[in-house]
Amino acid sequence: MDKNRKIIFGLVAVAVFIAVVYLLPTMLTLAIPQDCTINGRCLHEEELNLFTKISPAFVIAGFVIGALAFFFFAETKKIERVEIKPEKENVLTLLEKDERKVVSRIVEEGGRVLQSEISHIEGIGKVKAHRVLERLEKRGVVEKEAHGKTNLVKISRNLKGLF
Repeated sequence: MDKNRKIIFGLVAVAVFIAVVYLLPTMLTLAIPQDCTINGRCLHEEELNLFTKISPAFVIAGFVIGALAFFFFAETKKIERVEIKPEKENVLTLLEKDERKVVSRIVEEGGRVLQSEISHIEGIGKVKAHRVLERLEKRGVVEKEAHGKTNLVKISRNLKGLF
């Protein structure tokens, strides 16, 4: 149901509700008899019994009207699943400057490089190379293997297809 129809339906429902609430007391005063007893029967008591018997119908009608209002006015939200394919440049922007340098160097070397070669990158010495690689390894970006007195650093299996 489009939005305009919902608005019109809602306004009509509110108008009917106001009319019923406004006119109901008038209709009830007309239906109540003026004399209390006729032929030994109390008409007021009979009217009260009638209202007692039909009051569950009013409760049920209220629930039905509420359910219909919810059905027509509740917004349904459509959830779209979007598959995100990470790109090399986007992943690199998530890394710090030194980490980007190291990962870029590893990628340039075919995905494998010795840690001693990383320490030759401008602005990165042995200690900094070690610390940067530790951070990258903890986050799962690279893997290290012992290779003599140094380490062989590789892009992790999870990210190999990306680079």
